[in-house]
Amino acid sequence: MCHNPALWHLPLPTIKVRFHERDTLPDALERRANELDITVEQLVKRFICTGMEDYETDDGPATPGESLDDFLVKNGALKEK
Repeated sequence: MCHNPALWHLPLPTIKVRFHERDTLPDALERRANELDITVEQLVKRFICTGMEDYETDDGPATPGESLDDFLVKNGALKEK
């Protein structure tokens, strides 16, 4: 998630998910997002993060950074600018 206003002008990577016109999952996602008072996009991002929780890396413990942005880059949460 991009919380830094300085980065809002940059093009964001996009992943399109398409559903068959008769699929009921989009309606279910919208209902669940409304229950949680979040957008469907935020709900889908939560599902992706949850699905990636057991993805193992060899990174080891977190590396300190000189700033929050530097910390997130050094630990693989953000790409270099």
